[in-house]
Amino acid sequence: MSESLLADRWTNNITYRQLVMSSCIGIVQLWWHPYVHDFRRHLPFMFMYNVLSVLLVYPAFYLELALGVVTKKGVLNCWDMAPVARGIGLSMILSCAFMALSFGAVSAWSLSMVVHSFHSFLPWLHCAAAADPPCSARHRPLTNGSETPSQSFFFNFVLNLKRDGFNGGLGNVVPDLTVYYVISWVLVYFIACKRIYSFSKLVLFKDVLSFFVLVSSVIGVIRLHGAFRMFTECDWSVLFEGVHIWREALEYALIQMSASQGTLIMLGSYCPKQKRVLSSTSMSAFVACKLSSIAAALVLGATHGALYYDYDNSTNIWKGSSSAMILWADYAARIPGSQVWSALIFSTLFVLSVCSTALLVQTIMSTFTGRSIRKISWAFLVLMCVIFGIVGIITLCTQGGMYILNFLMTWPVLQTRNPIAGAVPIVVTYVYGQTTFCEDVYFAVGEYPCVFLRICWALTPAIFLLTFVTGITTWSETDVAGWILTMLVLLPIAIFALFYLVFKFRVRNIVAHEK
Repeated sequence: MSESLLADRWTNNITYRQLVMSSCIGIVQLWWHPYVHDFRRHLPFMFMYNVLSVLLVYPAFYLELALGVVTKKGVLNCWDMAPVARGIGLSMILSCAFMALSFGAVSAWSLSMVVHSFHSFLPWLHCAAAADPPCSARHRPLTNGSETPSQSFFFNFVLNLKRDGFNGGLGNVVPDLTVYYVISWVLVYFIACKRIYSFSKLVLFKDVLSFFVLVSSVIGVIRLHGAFRMFTECDWSVLFEGVHIWREALEYALIQMSASQGTLIMLGSYCPKQKRVLSSTSMSAFVACKLSSIAAALVLGATHGALYYDYDNSTNIWKGSSSAMILWADYAARIPGSQVWSALIFSTLFVLSVCSTALLVQTIMSTFTGRSIRKISWAFLVLMCVIFGIVGIITLCTQGGMYILNFLMTWPVLQTRNPIAGAVPIVVTYVYGQTTFCEDVYFAVGEYPCVFLRICWALTPAIFLLTFVTGITTWSETDVAGWILTMLVLLPIAIFALFYLVFKFRVRNIVAHEK
């Protein structure tokens, strides 16, 4: 067994660290910013996100990596250390599947914008006469019901969006979007079938491209009129208006650090046996994640300020999955060489989304293929990609697909993060034993987790679970479907724990009766 495990170890520590860092430099950092549409909350939200990342999320990130390091097993089998917790791994996989489905839609959107960037001029530079609702030209007040050119183009000509939400169903399947979605999943298959080792050769290109776009955008966005509006109009009192923004900041920090989805456990299980590799890798990934997410948030916030400057009164930017796509398109239209920059920006988003999806698919596959990550069934991979493709086409590639994507990101992808992140340290600290686990980490990579991490593992579960409960208390009739899907994802944790406890007490009673 030891020889088969050694065959799957990286001898090059730089490659392993690069791969873990790359898992925290993905499409989420450049695309999902919950309050980029709101000047009052954008900066306070980002501040709270960074604070919670240091105090709560980094310890959870380190812990999941360490779980893989100690057990050398996948997302499901790693819980052999505490069988009562096997349901945590299954909940992670379900959350991972919903996330992969969502990222496939973002890939299709990004590829569509790349194709439109090669027109003789960017089609969202000016308003289309056929736009409905009407499009409002720049440098004049935005009338009620009208939209900016980039928003109008994205909704009307990329998504063919239904404006009445889920009323009347999801509408027709959008042909162009379906083609781009299928292309995205074909690329995901070719990346995933080459295994994580070939994927590690791609991530360096992906990360360099991402930081080039971000650094160039930060430099370019400074020259825009109105770029600093997010600083002048932010309202720090929103942090004291309720726990909603705190809860979203914590969920956002968890998803940005790839926590509670099983990817870190998978990557940790292939950590080379070198001293200090765990702490140095986790810290490098943490820094890379913060730099990319903060840079993207500042660029998008500055672009929104410039857009507000053009229209004086409002921009009508919607909250959710469309806001970043619209703002990236608007930013590209404002700078010299707009076609080149538009193609570069959306190509970067496309590469990031495809790579992030492939990593999630690899996480799911490694769960069902045992210890060795090289042991991959091409038939299982084809089946998984086909299932994701069919489900995505009949839901996310329709005229109402954007509403489905917002629903998935709001509920099964984000809401499940807190309880899973709280359950993991509970099992490690209070079931398996924190001291024993820390000794296992020491024997695996020659380092002992610091006092800060051990204190956080003991105390933060209460915060994670309390944050989740505060969301349940805000239950409303419109949220029923979301909470039902969220609970279904989390249900395996309770079911496996219940069955294990019943079995354990029954065996104990049988043994006591025989005595």
